[in-house]
Amino acid sequence: MDGTVSSYVDDEERWRAVLRRDRQADGIFYYSVRTTGIYSRPSCVSRPARRANTVFFTDPEAAERAGYRPCRRCRPREDSALDSSVTAIARTCALIHRASETPNLDTLAEAAGFSRFHFHRVFKRLTGVTPQAYVASCRADRLRRVISEAETVTEAIYRSGFTSQGNFYAMSTQILGMTPTSFRTGADSVAISFSVAASPLGPVLVAKTEKGICSVLTGDDEPELIARLRDRFPKAHLLRADREFDERVATAVRQAEPPRPGRDLPLDIRITAMSERLRKALRDAPSELSVQTR
Repeated sequence: MDGTVSSYVDDEERWRAVLRRDRQADGIFYYSVRTTGIYSRPSCVSRPARRANTVFFTDPEAAERAGYRPCRRCRPREDSALDSSVTAIARTCALIHRASETPNLDTLAEAAGFSRFHFHRVFKRLTGVTPQAYVASCRADRLRRVISEAETVTEAIYRSGFTSQGNFYAMSTQILGMTPTSFRTGADSVAISFSVAASPLGPVLVAKTEKGICSVLTGDDEPELIARLRDRFPKAHLLRADREFDERVATAVRQAEPPRPGRDLPLDIRITAMSERLRKALRDAPSELSVQTR
């Protein structure tokens, strides 16, 4: 390559990647030839077809749904580049989880062994969220864990990786669904309603207050999830959500399904990413988060 990292955002960039047999593009897209009915990875050593006969797909499944069969030379179904990407992204997620200070994008890209732009693209393709969103989700999860054990809310804020109290308080309701003091003291007298929906990673419980989402839990079965919710908010008034919220949660869970290319990532990474996508889908939904009984 000439040192310029392509993001493969359009067909012309993808075509240039095919012409130079760009291994960095493997796992990012696939190309198919109309005259042969075969699809390949960009680095395939086969002689490129005419541009007019070439079409592009984001994954092997899409190419096969369109009627193309895999190349026997480059074996796109056995994509070692994708395996390498999964390993690299898993390594950076582990770095995010254990870091005492929030790592920036350059640090994460270097840990993955990718350029900044290529890392951002691969991370989102495998997890369904941006690196920044994943970092923010881990930081928020850390705060929810330590806020009850820290001596003060301020201590919990800085232990969780927030750089300032103002930065935290600007999004505290979005993160906690209630005031930090209420969350810290077990949601005393706070009305919390919850819904449970099935997901590819197991049942998901979503709990809300009148201020917003206060908990997203995954586990083995519904009774376990409800018990964990009671443990987290022992002083709250817990009740089942109404049918409207059940439907919103079910729709949001479908929207938040894990990306197929990232199915080999460790389960904890897939759960963190799915939880972030689920929260975003619910935040973007137009309905109010009012707490209602059935």
